[in-house]
Formats: sequence, C-alpha cells, structure tokens
Amino acid sequence: MKVDIKKVAEKAGVSIATVSRVFSNSDLVRQPTKDKVLKISKELNYIPNPIARSLSRQLTDTIGVVLPDLVGEFFMDIIHGIDEEAYKQNWFVLVSSSHSKRNILETLIEFMGSGRVDGVILMAPQIDERINEIIRKSKRPIVLINAGGDTNNNANFKVDNFQGAYTIVEHLIQNHSYKIIGMVEGPKDNYDAIDRSNGYYKALQKYGLNKNGSMVVPGDFSVEGGYHGFKKLISNKVKPDAIFMANDMMAVGAYQAAKELKIRIPEDIALVGFDDIYLSQFLHPRLTTVHVPIAELGSKAVIHLLGMIKDKKLKKKSFVEILSTCLVIGGSCGCA
Repeated sequence: MKVDIKKVAEKAGVSIATVSRVFSNSDLVRQPTKDKVLKISKELNYIPNPIARSLSRQLTDTIGVVLPDLVGEFFMDIIHGIDEEAYKQNWFVLVSSSHSKRNILETLIEFMGSGRVDGVILMAPQIDERINEIIRKSKRPIVLINAGGDTNNNANFKVDNFQGAYTIVEHLIQNHSYKIIGMVEGPKDNYDAIDRSNGYYKALQKYGLNKNGSMVVPGDFSVEGGYHGFKKLISNKVKPDAIFMANDMMAVGAYQAAKELKIRIPEDIALVGFDDIYLSQFLHPRLTTVHVPIAELGSKAVIHLLGMIKDKKLKKKSFVEILSTCLVIGGSCGCA
C-alpha cells in the first residue's frame, strides 16, 4: 500500500507542513525533528512526490545552465562541478549551449520565459547591453561565470586569467632564461583570452623583452587552432625559444604539429598551456600549464544561485569572486 505524507506526519507526531519542510531542507525545523521524520519515512518506505512538492513551493527545483559550447574538457568540467553541487542540494540541472544556430541571447530568453527553471548560470565571453537588460528585468536570478563586459551589477565568478598567464610566462623567463617567447592567442572577443594575452604582454614588459608582433598569432581555443598556430610560429625566420598556448586544447594541437615536424619538446622548443585539463597530464612530456579550479567555479556558482533563489534580496546585490590559479610544472617547459 502506498504511504502518503499524512501517515508519516501521524506516526512522527508532527504536522504535514513539518514533514514537507523536512523534505524541502528548511532551516525552520530543528535537527532532532528532522532526524525523527527521516527515520520514520525510511521505515514506512515513504518517497515524497517531487512534482507536488515543487508546485506547492512554486519552484521547479531545477536550474538552467547556458554555456558557449558543450564540446571540450573545460566545459565538461564546468558541468561536472555544477551537477555535483546541485545533486548535493537536491536540485536538477538543465544544460543548453549557444552556437551558430542559437545565440546566447536566444537561449537565455528561452530559459527565462519557459518557466522550466528557477534560475540560470550563464557563461558568456562578453555581456552586452541586451543581455544586461534581460538580467535586470528577469524575475529569476542569473549568476555569471567568467563574464566580460559590464557586469558590475551582477553576480559573477571569475578565474584570475591575467595573473595565471603572467605567472607562467614569468616562469619561462626567470627559470629558463628564454628570450623569445611566442604566443597562440584565444578568440579575439573572448574575455578569458583577452586577459591571458594581457598577462603575457605584461610579463614580457616587466623583464624588458620587447613585444614582437610576429611572435603572436591568432588562435581559437581548439586543437586545430593550436596545430596551425604552432606551425605558423615555427615558420618565422626568427624562431621562438618557447611558446605559450592560451589553453591546453591548443597545446594538444601543438604537440601533434611538433611530432609531424620532428621538433622535440622541450629540447628544440619549450611549450606551456593554460587550464590544466585532465588530458594534459598524458601528453609526453607532461605539459606545464596553469591550473584553473574549473569544477569549483561551477560549484560556487550553484551555491550562490540557490542563495539568490531562496533570498530575493540577494538577487539585487552585485557580487564578484575571483578564483586564484597556480602553476602545474611538467617537462614541456624544460623543467626536470
């Protein structure tokens, strides 16, 4: 026989509302009462109806996630961090990507108007006025990840891309005395890519190494972009001592190009990356890179978003947290 919430309440000696609050993880119920209700629910094999519970609270228990792409280890790690934290909090995750057929604006409008989610985590390279207007007018809270542009009035979790790039280029100069350091940049309109390029230039400037335009080539954060970028830098009359790839996926492409050209890493040219994706530890020699707390980025965004859903006052408050990076030393830079 199916057990309903009324039976649980009767046996626990509490009201139906109290049982409901226990399964909603409300702070209004004392811990001993929570423990008692959960124990009796288990004995009676009671399983709460999530749809009914959501309707009574006027919530869907679901958060939306909008990412620029779903392909690549970086985005998989972001999703993993979001999903792990949402699972701990008993929430569901609905993921969508913006691409050539559906841009960020359209995806965000669809989420906001569908009523399927209670809030959204948005990762966008640049926040323009149109997206800002949606965020301002939205009744549902929105948390940003690594967003560029005018984000002063929003909740935004960022990675310290500038300091990470600066530190790894400084390592090449200080620890290995490389004088000519090339770079394959990320997309021109990408906030992360811009900050990483600025960190690269700042390190060269500090150590008196002249900025040489021919040592910087455009990339797109893809394996193919790194492959072609590496070949382009190597084809210069003056060849670099080391190359900074703006992310690890491009570094993978550079390894492929080096193998084809029979160029040894790091004996003939040193190579470093950024992101510390799982794949980077299997490159040979192990890639020297910048560790980014990718999963933590997603986890923190979830915690803040759920806080905004539960407390409407938080929705109106701006919040920015910058997560630190650190070096992961492998053999590709010339270190033992």
